[in-house]
Amino acid sequence: MLLRFRFDRIALAPLLAATVAGVMLLLTFATLQLVGHTLTKQVEHEIGDNLAELAFQTTDKLDRGMYERYREVKLMAERHEITDPAVPAETKRAVLDSMQDTHPYYAWIGLTDNAGKVKVATKHLLEGADVSRRPWFTAAYQNSYLHDVHEAVLLARFLPNPRGEPKRFFDIAFPYYGKDGTIVGVLGTHLSWQWAGEVERSVLRPLAERKGVDTLILSKGGAVLLGPKEYADKVLHQDSLLQAQRGGNGAQIETWPDGKRYLVGYSRSLGHRSYPGLGWTVLVRQPLDEAYQPVEALKDKILWSGLGGAALVALLVWALARDITQPLRTITRHADALQAGNAHDIPPIRSRLAEVQILQSALNALLGKVRLNEQGLRELNATLEARVLERTVELHKAVDDTRKSEQRVKAIIDTALDAFVGVDAQGRITDWNPRAEEIFGWTRAEALGRTVTETIIPPRLREGHDNGMRRFSLSASSDVVGKRLQLSAMRRHGDEFPVEMTIGLINAGDTHFFGAFIQDISVRKRIEDELARERELLDAVLDSIDVGVVVCSREGAISVFNRAAREIHGLAPAQVPQDQWAGHYDLFMPDGRTPMRKEQIPLLRAMHGELLENIEVVVKPKQAAPRHLLASGRALHAADGTNIGAVIALKDVTALKESARRLEASERRLRTITDNLPVLIAYIDRAERYQFANGTYEKWYGIAPADMIGKSVKDVFGEEMYLRDQPFLRQNLGGQAIRFEAEVAGPDGTKTVEVVGIPDMQDGKCVGTYVLSSDISEAKQHQEMLNRIARTDSLTGLPNRRSYDERLAEAVQRAQRSGHAIALMFLDVDHFKQINDTLGHAVGDAVLAEFAQRVKSSVRITDTVCRLAGDEFTVILERLKTVEEASLVAAKILKAFERPFVLDGGERRVSTSIGVAYACDWPIDIPALGNEADKALYTAKREGRGRFAVKDMRA
Repeated sequence: MLLRFRFDRIALAPLLAATVAGVMLLLTFATLQLVGHTLTKQVEHEIGDNLAELAFQTTDKLDRGMYERYREVKLMAERHEITDPAVPAETKRAVLDSMQDTHPYYAWIGLTDNAGKVKVATKHLLEGADVSRRPWFTAAYQNSYLHDVHEAVLLARFLPNPRGEPKRFFDIAFPYYGKDGTIVGVLGTHLSWQWAGEVERSVLRPLAERKGVDTLILSKGGAVLLGPKEYADKVLHQDSLLQAQRGGNGAQIETWPDGKRYLVGYSRSLGHRSYPGLGWTVLVRQPLDEAYQPVEALKDKILWSGLGGAALVALLVWALARDITQPLRTITRHADALQAGNAHDIPPIRSRLAEVQILQSALNALLGKVRLNEQGLRELNATLEARVLERTVELHKAVDDTRKSEQRVKAIIDTALDAFVGVDAQGRITDWNPRAEEIFGWTRAEALGRTVTETIIPPRLREGHDNGMRRFSLSASSDVVGKRLQLSAMRRHGDEFPVEMTIGLINAGDTHFFGAFIQDISVRKRIEDELARERELLDAVLDSIDVGVVVCSREGAISVFNRAAREIHGLAPAQVPQDQWAGHYDLFMPDGRTPMRKEQIPLLRAMHGELLENIEVVVKPKQAAPRHLLASGRALHAADGTNIGAVIALKDVTALKESARRLEASERRLRTITDNLPVLIAYIDRAERYQFANGTYEKWYGIAPADMIGKSVKDVFGEEMYLRDQPFLRQNLGGQAIRFEAEVAGPDGTKTVEVVGIPDMQDGKCVGTYVLSSDISEAKQHQEMLNRIARTDSLTGLPNRRSYDERLAEAVQRAQRSGHAIALMFLDVDHFKQINDTLGHAVGDAVLAEFAQRVKSSVRITDTVCRLAGDEFTVILERLKTVEEASLVAAKILKAFERPFVLDGGERRVSTSIGVAYACDWPIDIPALGNEADKALYTAKREGRGRFAVKDMRA
C-alpha cells in the first residue's frame, strides 16, 4: 500500500519545491518580459529617431546642394552677357567656359535656339547638334527644369573616360528670354556624377563609420544611386521606401533581400525653396542584432540570475518539506506492519507538531476500540457456535424422536431460536416455523406449498439455486449439505439480508427432504463491517505516518515497534529488561555524549504516568550516524481506567536541524548579495510596512535596514515623500505592477530613481510587493545631453533646423495669445560659396561662426536666432507692434556687417542679404510665413545683396 501511495500521489516535498521554483521562474520570466519589452521599445524608439534624423539631414543636404545648382543655372539663364543676342558667340562661350572652370561639376553647358540647335557650348561640344528630342529641352518649355540621373547619350563619345564606366548626368535647363519677354532658347546643363561623389565623401562616408550603419540614396523609381556595392543600380521595393515616397520621415523594422532584419530610418527629398526636388529617397539602416545587443545582454543576465535563484530556493524548500513529512512516512510503514499482522500496536509518537499529538490520540482510541470490538466478536462467535452446535444436536435428536412423537418434533422446531424451513425434492416448502415467520415475514400458511426459490432466494441467485437442485436430483449428492454457509436471503418485501444456514438431508425411501436452520446474522455482519472499516482506517493512518511509534505493556513488554522506530534505532524489537533499554537502544541525552539513565528513558517515564511533550533525545546507532529525536508520549488506560501500558512517538528532526543551519547560512549569503547590489531592494506588506530592505538603503539614505523592518513607508521616509508616492503604492498593492520615476534626496544629493513594483500574489490576492529602485540619474543626464545635441548646431551653438521648427511654432502660439505681431527673417552669407572655394572650408566655418555671433548680438534677448544649414540662418522676432520695428532690427543686423571679418588670410568684407516676413493677422500659416520670408530674401539678392527686403503679409 505504501508503494501504491507513492506512485499514485505526488510526494509533498518535491511538490512544494516544484511549486516554489515554478513561482520564481514565473516571476523571472515576467520580469524578463517586462524589462525586455520596455528596453526593446525604448532602444527601437531612440535608435529609430536617430536613424530617421540622419536620413532627414542627408535629404536636407542633398536638397540644399541641388538648390544651389538649381539657383545657379537659373541665374545663368538671366545673365544678359549669355542671353543677349547682341553678344558674340565667342564671348558667350568664354563666359560659359569660365563658369565651367569655376564649377567643374558641370560637364556641359550649352545654349540652344527654339528649334533645338546648339548655338554655343562649353569647349565647342555639340555645337550645331540637334537636341530638340532630348527630354531636358522639351521639358524646359513646360516649366519642368530638372531631370533625374541618366547615362550620357550624345556626350559619351566626347568626354574622357579612363575607367570605362558609364557616364551619368542629371540635367538642369531653363528657357532664356529676349528683351521683349519671349523665349528665344534654352540654357541647358549636364551636372556630372562628380557632384554625387562629393556628396558621398561629405555625407555617406562619415555615416558609414558608425557601427553597422549603411546609407543608401535611391532615385524616384527606387534604383540605388549611392550606397553599398551589392545594391548598386538595383531597384528596391522595401516598405520603408514606400513610406518615404508617401512623404513620411521615420523609422521601422523590416527584412532586406539579404535575409537580415534591419532598423531603417527613411526620408524623402521634398525640394528646397524654389527647387522642386528629384524625389530621391535616403534610407539609413542598422542590423537589429547590433541595435538590440545591449538589451539581449541584460535579458540573459536576468534569466540566469532567476534560474539560479529558483534552483537554490527549490532545494531549500524540498529539504524542509521532506523533514516535515517524515512523520507521515513513519506512520505509513507502521500501518503496513499492522496490516500484515507483524505488529499489534502503534508505538508512541512525540513531536512538537500539534497534528502529531492529535494523530496519536486518534491511534490510541482506534486501537482500543478495535481490541474491544475484536473481543466482542470473538465472544459473539463463540456464543453463536455454541448455540448452533446445541441446536444441531437438538435437531438430530428431534429427528430421531420424530418417529416416536410428531408433536414433540413440531414443538422443537417451533421453539427453535433459528428459522427452520423444510423443503421437499421439488423445492416446495413443507415446514415453516415461527422464527421463519419473524425473519422472512411470511406466515406459515402463506409459505407452505410455495417454492423456496420464489420465497426466500433473491432474484439474482435463483438461477444458481435451481441449477443446484437439479444437480442434486441427478447425483443425489451436494457439497453444501451438512455445512455452515453464509448466504444472502430475501424478506417478503424484497429486502436482502445475510444469513448463516445449515442444510440437512432427510432420505425417505424413494424421495428426500431438506431441512435448513437459518440464522439472521445482519447484526453480526454490521459489527464485522464496522470493525473492518475501523481496522482499514487504522491501517490507512499507520500507512501515512512517518513517526517512530513504540508501545509497551504495563509489564514493559514491547508490543509495537514500527518501521520508523526500527530505522531510527537500526534494530528490530527485542524483549530486554527495562534497566538495559538505554544501552540496547543507544539512548543518549540531548548533548549526544551522556548516556540516559533508566529513570530518564521517555517510555518508562510515560509508563509511570508522566505526560511527555517533545523531549529531546539522541540515538547513536552503532552502524549509522546519530539522530536527533523529539519524543512525546503518555500512559495507556483501559475503559475502566486501569493502566495497560504506554505509547511513545519519536520524531526524527536530524535533517530539520541541519536544514535550519543551512537555511540560516543561505539567508546570510542572500543578504550579502543583495546588500552589495547598487539597487534598492525591499518587500512591503499589505499594511505598507517594510519586511525586508537591503544594505543599499543605508548607503543612499543613511538608514540601517534593521531599523526599517516593521516600520511603515511613511515612518521611514516622511509624510511628504509618502504622499507623493502613495497612489503608486496603493495601485501596486492592488495587484498591478508599477513603474515610475521620482526625485529623491539623500546624503549624496538628489537622485533620479526608477521604481519598479512587482505584486506578490498568493491565491489570487496581493499580500505584498517587491520594490526595486535604480539610480538613473546619469542616464537621464545623458538623454538630456543627447536632446540638446540633436537640437543645437555644433558649429555656431545656435538652435538647428529641428529646434527652429519647434520654436517657430511656440512663438506663433505666444503671439496669438498676446495679440502681438511676429516677423520671420531668412538670412544667408553673400557669395559664401566663393569664400569656401577660394579660402577653404575651415575659413568658411570661421565666417559662419562669426556671422552667427554678429547676428545674435544685433537682436533682442527675446528673439531667436537659428542656423538651418550651410550659410542659411533665421531670426524669429516676437512682441512686435509695427512692421517698422522689424525693419529696424534688419538694419541693425546689416550695420553689424560693416566691420570687416578678420580671417587667417587677412581682413575680408562679408555682407548678408535678409528677407523679412511680417504677420499680425490670425491665424498665421507657418509654411506661408516661411515662403514669404524666402521670397523677400530672393528679392534682396536680386536687388544687389547686402540689403534687406520686407514682405508685409497684410498686403
